[in-house]
Amino acid sequence: MNLRTAPLRSPVALLTCCALLCAALAAIVASAGRADAAPTTVGAFTLSPGSGKITDDPPAASAATGAGCPESTAGTFPTLAVYKPGAPVTGVAATAIARATTAIPAGEAPFTVSLGPHASKKTLKTALEAWSTTGSLDGTYALTLTCGGGFTSGPRFLGKIQVAGDTWTMVQQRTTSLTLSAPVAGVPVGGDLELTATVTPAEAAGTVEFKDGDRSLGTVDVAGGVARTTVTAPSVGGPHTYTAAFTAADQEAYTDAVGTVSAGITYLVSAKGADGSPLGDKPTLAIGQGAKITIKGFTPGAKVEVTQQNANGVEFPDAVPDAEGTVVDYAYTVPDRTISGETDLYFAEDGSANKRATFAFVAADEPTDDPTDPTDPAGLEVTDEDGAPLGDNPNLDPGQTVKITARGFSAEAAVSVTLADSEADFEDAKANADGTVEEYAFTVPAKIEDGDHTLTLAEAEAEAEEEGHSVDFAFTTGEEPGGDPGPSPSASDGTDTAGADGGADGGADSGGTVGGGGGTGGGGTGGSMASTGAQVGAIGLAGLALVGAGAALVVHVRRRGLLSFGGDTGATGLLRGSTDSRHG
Repeated sequence: MNLRTAPLRSPVALLTCCALLCAALAAIVASAGRADAAPTTVGAFTLSPGSGKITDDPPAASAATGAGCPESTAGTFPTLAVYKPGAPVTGVAATAIARATTAIPAGEAPFTVSLGPHASKKTLKTALEAWSTTGSLDGTYALTLTCGGGFTSGPRFLGKIQVAGDTWTMVQQRTTSLTLSAPVAGVPVGGDLELTATVTPAEAAGTVEFKDGDRSLGTVDVAGGVARTTVTAPSVGGPHTYTAAFTAADQEAYTDAVGTVSAGITYLVSAKGADGSPLGDKPTLAIGQGAKITIKGFTPGAKVEVTQQNANGVEFPDAVPDAEGTVVDYAYTVPDRTISGETDLYFAEDGSANKRATFAFVAADEPTDDPTDPTDPAGLEVTDEDGAPLGDNPNLDPGQTVKITARGFSAEAAVSVTLADSEADFEDAKANADGTVEEYAFTVPAKIEDGDHTLTLAEAEAEAEEEGHSVDFAFTTGEEPGGDPGPSPSASDGTDTAGADGGADGGADSGGTVGGGGGTGGGGTGGSMASTGAQVGAIGLAGLALVGAGAALVVHVRRRGLLSFGGDTGATGLLRGSTDSRHG
């Protein structure tokens, strides 16, 4: 009789065998990984009390962690061990000296456990004597508190003690701080920039890595609590943020620290006269005199807006940096509305005050009979809240705030502010040492009539027979001349202004379909209903489509014999008969 092995005819049996084989291999790999796993540090711990005798068993009453153990170790009892001096803190060269008498609580929060003697009956003294070759036990030793029973693998906490004679003391981890400093201004683009990191406490040893954003600028050792480096300043001016990160050499004794600083990188500004002759720092330019200004330090191709400090209403063409980020020979002429004295011409990249170069000069003008004449428009400068200059007699809205700069007052003079034909009270202004009220914030009263208004900034009378200096700021409120004279909607009717205009203009255009550009103008209500009707129609069509798809699915599965209902009759029987006849 011939005997032969029966073939595996069932795929299920074959797959079952493969699964059992894979499970066995996985168990072997997992057990091998657990046996060879290195310990992982999850934090630090402290002993209480923080000192004692090396002969005490246990050496301390309790241990407190600075972090939690993994949830999987809840209910286990930690072990306290001491490492052999000079050996890697891996758990191999270590001796257990205590065992927790309370278990690790559930959750991964810091915890405290009570300590008792270890089964080995070894004290800190006997453990250290086994490693001593000189007889003296003085020194610093590393301790470990495990998350669980063993200390050769798995998560653990680290700490340090100092032994002197027959006494041990816990070495607490000290918190370090880092202060990074750099010149706030004065370092030109492309120049040398010195960064200084000061680490506290000064005895903390380690290294400091300097960074510009994510780019490392190098690592320097800390000496006496200080680490310095000199780097090349960026090619673009403005504020730049730098970071310094301290890494402690002794992680159990000191913490790491990080500090940041913002360094102001200045632009390189030079100027020459219209004839090409160089101009020095802060040159004197007369009204109508021209200059060519070169500035290095912008982003190549960026838009650079040009404004002047004392030139109300004057607009200047933008400057465009070249491929190297330099504005070359920008043509500038001192406007005739410039105030005599120190003046700044600003070059702001993208209009940002943080990326702004300044060309400073002294404006010279012909003297007048009364240079502080309040009718002189140059004695008054008004801007909006964003600093954009406003023209003469601007149209303002109720509640709008503007900033007023008025000149010609006595030094440090008190200046009262009043609005003609108004009972509103305004905070007094104060002139500076140059007799200038700078950027006084004036808010138009909420309840103010439409029309012309005058705000007066007046200095108190110097003497009884004399009047103090005053400056008038004229403005208007309400619709400007030439505007739409039609009535505006009531504030209480909830109608959108654009929608009201749309209804008026759109009424003649196919029932306000466009609405004159308004939000719901003309047939606004009808438009909303039309939209709602379209949505209902779409929902209805979608519902019919779903019902049809469902019916088709039922018919399909019934034909396949995958679905049946109790007591099939009528059409169901016909469907079955039709199906049976086809398969017959």
